[in-house]
Amino acid sequence: PHPNQPDILDVPSIDDVAPGRERVAMLCRLASAGRSGAKFTAPLGCLVLRQKHTLPDLPYDYGALEPHINAEIMQLHHSKHHATYVNNLNVAEEKYKEALAKGDVTAQVSLQPALKFNGGGHINHTIFWTNLSPDGGGEPKG
Repeated sequence: PHPNQPDILDVPSIDDVAPGRERVAMLCRLASAGRSGAKFTAPLGCLVLRQKHTLPDLPYDYGALEPHINAEIMQLHHSKHHATYVNNLNVAEEKYKEALAKGDVTAQVSLQPALKFNGGGHINHTIFWTNLSPDGGGEPKG
């Protein structure tokens, strides 16, 4: 790895839930948003990977978890709740990009809570969907 890359890029669980470029871009953005008080040099990949976040497809149908979780709840949670995190993250990142271009540090700092909240919501939900399975995971051990 590049010497300036934060350790967060080595998190193995995210590899399975977001495609490579999307994962790196998501983690780069969150890493840089959390460093307001410290000098931070973004990894080279963070400087080139600027793309919109997208709502991931579910690996199963909305009704696949019934009767435990009903299809309407799954559809609302995915297509509305999770989608709101994704949309708000994209809006906040666009504003952050504009603030960076203008050198507006006040705006950059004020946008960090929105970046963290919506970025965290997007990552957590992306992981959440992969932790559910119509086939179950068996009995817990330990």
